[in-house]
Amino acid sequence: MKITVIGGTGAMGLIFGARLAQAGHEVTLLDVNKEAIEAVNKEGARITNKEGVVETIKSLRATSDPASIKSVELAIIFTKCYWTEEALMKARSIFTSGTTVLTLQNGWGNYDVITKIVDPEKILVGVSYVSGTTLGPGHARQVGNPVAYVGKVGAVADESVKKVAEVLNGIGIKTTASDDALKEIFTKLAHNVACLAITALLKMEAHRVVDNDYTIALMDELLIETIAVAKAKGIQLDAAERRKGIHDLMRNAVGARSSMLQDVDAKRKTEIDVINGAIVRMGKEAGIPTPMNECIVRLIKGLETTF
Repeated sequence: MKITVIGGTGAMGLIFGARLAQAGHEVTLLDVNKEAIEAVNKEGARITNKEGVVETIKSLRATSDPASIKSVELAIIFTKCYWTEEALMKARSIFTSGTTVLTLQNGWGNYDVITKIVDPEKILVGVSYVSGTTLGPGHARQVGNPVAYVGKVGAVADESVKKVAEVLNGIGIKTTASDDALKEIFTKLAHNVACLAITALLKMEAHRVVDNDYTIALMDELLIETIAVAKAKGIQLDAAERRKGIHDLMRNAVGARSSMLQDVDAKRKTEIDVINGAIVRMGKEAGIPTPMNECIVRLIKGLETTF
C-alpha cells in the first residue's frame, strides 16, 4: 500500500512510518522539520525498541514537498492538533478519490477540523496506545502498548476500516475495527486527561504517575469529571474499568515521556486545549462543573507563558 504519514518525523509518525515500511509498504513521511527529513533520507529512520535495541529502517523517504507524492492510498495524520488545518491545506494535493485519511491524533475535535478539507466519507478516526519519545532527528523510542482502534464517525466499521485495521495489525499493533469510534476516542481522551498534564507539570515519566497516592488522587478527580461529561454526551464509560486501564497502561510504559511532557521540555505549545480544555468546554455546554480540569488547564497555560 502507498502510505503517507503527515507529521511523519515526529515520534509517533516516525514509529508508525518505520514499522509500515518494515512491513513492505511504500511509505513517505511528510513534514516540515528539515533536519529530521535530512536524517531520515541520509541514515534511515531509527527506532529504539523496548529492549533498547536500535533498529534502522531505510526503506522509506521523507519530504516537505507534497507535490512529490503521488497516488496515496492511505494518509495517516500525526500532526499536533493546532497544525492540523494548515498541514492538510498544504497537503491537499495528495488526497484523491482513492485516498483514505486516518487521524490517530490526541484529543477531541480533530475530526471536525479534517472535515473542512477532506470528504467525511474518506475519513477514519482512531486511537493508538503506542507511546513514542523523540531521541533526535529521525530517531524515536517506541514504548507503551501496541494496541489501536479505528473506525468511522457515526457508522459501523466498513471495508475501508477493516482494511486499515489489517494493515496496522500487520505491523504488530493489535488493531480493532470499531463500530463505536467516538467511544474509543473518548476512552483514550479519559486516559490523556488523567495523565498528560500531570506528567508535564511534575516532569514525571509515565510509570511514576501511578507510583504515589498524591498523583493517583488527582488522576481520580480528573477522571470523575471526564466520565460525567462523557455521560452527558451519551457516551458510557465505566469508571472502574477506565481507572484500571489507565493504571495498567502507565505501569507498562516504563520510561515513557508523554507528548505533553516532551512539549514542555521543548518549550512549545501543548495540546491542553483539546485534552483537559475539551472537558472544560463540554462541561460548560452540559452544565457540568469541571473545577479540577479547569485548574489543570490554567496551570499548563500559565507554564506556557514562561516559554
